[in-house]
Amino acid sequence: MVVRFENYAAQSRLDEEKGWHGMDVDFAKALLDEAGCQYKFVSIPWGRSLKMLETGDIDLVLSVTKTLDREDYAFFIGPQRMETIVFAMNAQRQFDVTTMDDLFSLPVPVAIQQGAFYGTKFTERFKRLQKNETQFIFVPDNQTKLSLLKHGRIAGFLEEKFNILFQSDNHPDFMTIKVAPLIINESPVYFAFSKKRTSLSRLERLNKAYSSLKKSGRFRAILKKYQLQ
Repeated sequence: MVVRFENYAAQSRLDEEKGWHGMDVDFAKALLDEAGCQYKFVSIPWGRSLKMLETGDIDLVLSVTKTLDREDYAFFIGPQRMETIVFAMNAQRQFDVTTMDDLFSLPVPVAIQQGAFYGTKFTERFKRLQKNETQFIFVPDNQTKLSLLKHGRIAGFLEEKFNILFQSDNHPDFMTIKVAPLIINESPVYFAFSKKRTSLSRLERLNKAYSSLKKSGRFRAILKKYQLQ
């Protein structure tokens, strides 16, 4: 099985000494080992990963929000955990963002990830975006939005709160980042398996493995390791 990760934050990191490691890596290894699957990890930006899942070029993407469109091409197992999306900005250049209207009234663009889902409320408001409101820049990966923020090209970006809190203690580019009070979205995320590469018999093994790990407390232990439990 081909499992997609991105070298970013506490979810999945790659270095010469440890190889791939992090929270999503731990989740993937636990589930796939329990199901008796062989696997390899590949580095793919988020913007391409869901398309590759749809076309059957990869087997698994972790921490994916379940939507009707995505259910057309992916089997969802979970939930894996809860995800909270917030607005991150430079602490030296803060904006007052406490409501969704505030987010759509900024004088400087906001970066969002290609292919990401930020919740129904944001999506519906984005569909009604006017020319005189906040402009949103689609970026292919996490490093691009960090660079844009660092050089003052954007007001901030939408990001999972857990990543920001972790990176603020471990990554110099995050040490000057401030989180706005507004919660953009809070919802469960799942293991997403490509329907083109996952047989029904394999899906059954994966579902049984998930139930076993959940019952044994293995998933809770992973969340506790990363201070999310």
